[in-house]
Amino acid sequence: SPSRVNSSRACRPVCSTTSTSSTAAETDLVAAMRWKDGAVIRMLHDGDCPLCEREVNMLKQRDCENGRIDFVDIASPSYDPSQNMNLEYEQVMSTIHAIQPDGTVITGIPVFRSLYEQVGLGWVYSLTKNKYVGAAADRVYDFWAARRTQVTGRESLEVLLARRKLDEAG
Repeated sequence: SPSRVNSSRACRPVCSTTSTSSTAAETDLVAAMRWKDGAVIRMLHDGDCPLCEREVNMLKQRDCENGRIDFVDIASPSYDPSQNMNLEYEQVMSTIHAIQPDGTVITGIPVFRSLYEQVGLGWVYSLTKNKYVGAAADRVYDFWAARRTQVTGRESLEVLLARRKLDEAG
């Protein structure tokens, strides 16, 4: 079954860049993504992270009129790396990832900048375009990402990853 894409919620009045080359295998990966109509970016988010979900819900609410963001919950048992540029659960749990329609994968602060631009809040992350501010923001985010599961009341990332592997093994 495809990855859970929470695009059907009702609206109420959510860096390192790796460019893909045009090999046949990569073209197949892009074709397998099953994009939501109108989406210009796919956000891979941890649906089990309470703080992350608050931000996702805010983005969904702001995006519901335009549908420019395709939200995929990586915590869902149906998360399928083959529909997400072969990004494995372990990899996407380490830092935020997004995918552009051409298959380009972005991570960290540039993801937030892109998402916020899509919902009209680009100014929030505009200072991170400055290389010094961006580098500092990346360091702060990396520190947070490494500890976010415990800060939000869950087990360490290592324990969560081990548990997921056990669940997948049966």
